[in-house]
Amino acid sequence: MIEERLIGKTTYGGEVIVLKADKPYEIPAIRIHISTQRRLKESNTKIITTTEEFIEYINRHPEATKTYVKKILRYHHGDIGEMDTNGIYFKSVSRLFTFISWIPIGANRGIKGVGTERSMRYTTQEEQITIQNQTIKKVNRESVELYRKLIEEKIPKEDARYILPLTTKTEEIIHIQMGRDLAKYANYLKDEPFEEAKTIGKLLLKWNEEENGFTLPTIEKPTTRIPQTVKEEDRQKEILKRFLADKQNKIYYDPYTQSLIWNTKRSIASLHQDVRNRQVYFWWPSWESIINNNKFYIPKTIPKELIEKIKEHYYRRIEISKRLYKKGEQQMAVYTLPMGKKIDVYCALYGNENIYETIRLRACMKAQHEIRRQYRLIMKTIEKRFPRRLGARCETEGLCFEPQKEKCPLYQQHIARKANQKPAENHLT
Repeated sequence: MIEERLIGKTTYGGEVIVLKADKPYEIPAIRIHISTQRRLKESNTKIITTTEEFIEYINRHPEATKTYVKKILRYHHGDIGEMDTNGIYFKSVSRLFTFISWIPIGANRGIKGVGTERSMRYTTQEEQITIQNQTIKKVNRESVELYRKLIEEKIPKEDARYILPLTTKTEEIIHIQMGRDLAKYANYLKDEPFEEAKTIGKLLLKWNEEENGFTLPTIEKPTTRIPQTVKEEDRQKEILKRFLADKQNKIYYDPYTQSLIWNTKRSIASLHQDVRNRQVYFWWPSWESIINNNKFYIPKTIPKELIEKIKEHYYRRIEISKRLYKKGEQQMAVYTLPMGKKIDVYCALYGNENIYETIRLRACMKAQHEIRRQYRLIMKTIEKRFPRRLGARCETEGLCFEPQKEKCPLYQQHIARKANQKPAENHLT
């Protein structure tokens, strides 16, 4: 049984809902549904599509949740196994909010937490949060029309999503330890320069104090974040820039300290995945730097006849963003950016096991193309110095637990073909 409690709404129509479950696997079951939004048949006449309908369903059929979670765990999607009876459901929030809200979470970033967000790789998402700016509304409509056109052209959703802006609606459920960690998280959000995040931070602070009696000293707030201006950027970024300037592919691995450092220029959509993985440490550029560069990502699956139209739309969005920023409307300038906007980031991974596991996850064909290409480049660059073989699980361990693996070329190369090879005949007598 799951109880829902609405604790408040954002300026742009989002909702913050606290979930309380009887069993630790009930909220993970909702997280599975929220990720893929796959239609679940309850009967011949009823189709479950929304998160609310799914919660209603499992409240009537709580016995179904354990089986649902076990099925996903068989595919070795282990983060679903991070269970808790408390959860926070962010409904109808922006993609910008979920991106910045993940940055302080993770062992190396200060706050213990795990969660699941609606995947734009597998689900169609066109709705936008409520923005009153008419220019942004108009350009958002143009983005959605282009997105629909790409879907009609059979472009995969994971490639079509790049054209959508950071105002695109999404939803997520997170588990964060009640008390101190939740207060640190809420204080972090409260200090962000975006009204949506500020409002959610204040709502969580108030609820945490009322429910758990916890008020956090301000000194404990996490400091890792995307700065607003160039002047506020971490000087470490410049040190790393000079250090990596002469390194192959701007990637460096030290086997003595087991540290991997690299520079990457990837889209917000791709970096979002690294942020959510909670393992990589980042030195971010400022929003000012991000807005004032014209770089963006276009997937190779986009037809040639649409590439120029997409470029024009990207440039239009970026110019609108620059104008808004010059007028002092930083919040709207950031919301205007498309998810395909590239960011120049310096990254680090520490510990051989962490490096190995992250590359194993991201080198897999199930990973999105842009992030997979980045980690396979890292793999090729450092493999001679790394003490173990690097690659996807099929390459390193001869195993694969993913569904529909038979369609994967890496699986065919490293597992299926080897299994089909007949042992050589012994001609010795």
